[in-house]
Formats: sequence, structure tokens, C-alpha cells
Amino acid sequence: MVVDILLSQGIELALVILACILTAFVLGWNNSSLMTGNLANLVTYRLALILALLGMFVGFIVEGDKMTHSVFGKLIQGTIGVQEILIGVSVTFFLFLILTLVKIPVSLSNCVVGSFVGVTLASKAVLSISFLIEVLASWVVAPFFCMGVVILIYLVLTKFEKSISFASVSWINRLVLFGVVFYVAYALGANNVGMILSFALNANSSLKSAVGSELAVEVGIYFGIALGTALFGQALAKVVGDKIITLSQVKVLSSMLGTAFVIWLFTQFSIPVSLTQVVIGGMLGAGSARGPTVINRSVLVTMIRDWVIVTLLCTGTGFGISYLLINH
Repeated sequence: MVVDILLSQGIELALVILACILTAFVLGWNNSSLMTGNLANLVTYRLALILALLGMFVGFIVEGDKMTHSVFGKLIQGTIGVQEILIGVSVTFFLFLILTLVKIPVSLSNCVVGSFVGVTLASKAVLSISFLIEVLASWVVAPFFCMGVVILIYLVLTKFEKSISFASVSWINRLVLFGVVFYVAYALGANNVGMILSFALNANSSLKSAVGSELAVEVGIYFGIALGTALFGQALAKVVGDKIITLSQVKVLSSMLGTAFVIWLFTQFSIPVSLTQVVIGGMLGAGSARGPTVINRSVLVTMIRDWVIVTLLCTGTGFGISYLLINH
């Protein structure tokens, strides 16, 4: 009997880790493509990919642990079993995968929060309403905050460009963009990828004390997002880079730098911020700065609608599956 229980728990833990790796793969396929979209011909996609992979790795290793308690500890209080975690991660993965297949650049945070809110409501764990409100408020505030940050950065950069020769502007922009792409990827690795790791660590606390086991899980998760980015990341880059808004070189730099800063800032408070929403806010901020800009409002409105629907869909699915499997 004891052996059967341990075997069952081992299988569930293995499935949680597998779901984490697959979720990281889809994250690389979907959201990380935003790092390489609309680069205004400053760098090639291949170079942007190398910088993105390096940035995600460094961010994941250096600051990924700051997201360990964002879902378990802050959003969900009390004990939650491996089975509940498996349901939450699985719902996140499958819905995230479906949305990626139809090329909707939705946020991982929307899927994660929605899924685990649903799982928690169907289990004996306690949902922190105050932190949930904080997260939802951050999703609303972050894009507008990013708009303000981007406008400020844009004004500083344009003032700097006026002080140097025209011939120097292009190569300086290119050099700065190298660091900006790395920084955006760094922020993504610290926030979203660090959050994925927390699912596996909380599914089995022994992983936290077993250095080799935790390292193996970290390698698997990073390999997942790296593979997803390398194989499919370019497919979604144009959705944000071309279909929503058309930007000049300096506006691209301002948008990406502002986006990275806002995501990094929310990571310091262990808030699972939406990369997609912050990116859109940054691009709109750059677009609203001085000079002509083309904004496709219909695509933008559609994306906002999809974010709301996806979050509610994940909540309902997580609750339904948890209620059927756990309570019956």
C-alpha cells in the first residue's frame, strides 16, 4: 500500500515536471517572440535570438527564485497537493498551447493565474483575494505605467541623438539594442520562467534541498523555452511587430527598454506580470510620442478581449477539472 502511494506520487511529480518543461517550450514559442518583433532592421533575427537565449538564461538563474512564492505562498495560502499543482500546470499548458497554435500572443501569466485560481476554489487551499486584486491591478496598471516610462526614455534618447552626428545615430542605436534585447529576455527569464520553476519545486519540497535534482529541473525548463524560441519564435514576431503598430528605430529602443524595466520592477515584488500586455503598452507609449505613427486599433482591441476571455476560460477549466477529480 505504501509502495503504491509512493509510486503514484512519483508519477504525479514526474508529470508536473514534464508539464513545466512543455509549458516553458510553449512560452518560448509564444511570448518570447515579442523580444524579436519590430526591430526596425537594426539587428537580424538570428542575432536577436542569440541575445534572447542568453538573456533568459541569466535572468532565470540570477533572479528566477524571486517568483518562487508568487503563486504558492502569496496567491495560494495553505497546503496544496501535487495533484492540484498537476491540474493547474496541465490546464495552463494545454490552453497556452492551443492559443499559440492559433497564433494569439497571450500571456503565460493570464493562463497561470486563471488556472490556479480555479484549482484553488475547488480545493481546500485558501485564495488570497488581496494578492489576486494586486495581480489583476498590475495587469491594468503595468501597460499604462510602461507607456509613461517609454515616453520618458524616448524624450531622453531623442535629446541625446540631437547632440551627435547623424552618421553615428544608426550604429549607436544598433549597439544599444543589443543590450535592450538581452535585458527584455533577462526580465522574461526572471519573471515568467522563474514562475514555471516554482511549480516543480512546490510539487515536491525535497527538490529544494536536493541541489542536483533542482539543477536538473532548471536545465530541463530552460531547454524547453530555448527550443521553443529557436524553432517557432519568429512566427509570432510580426503579430506585434507589424500588425499592431509601426515604429521608428528610436521608438523601438524606447519601447523595449521601457518594457524590460517594468517587467523587472514587478519581478522584485514577485508579481506575475504579463509580458504581452507590457510590450503592447510600451509600443503604444512609443507610438504616442512625437512623430507620425500607425496604430491598428482593431487588432489591439481584439488582443485585449482575448486576454480577458483566456483568464476566465482558464479559471473555469481549472475549477471544473479539479472539482471532478478531487472532490469525486
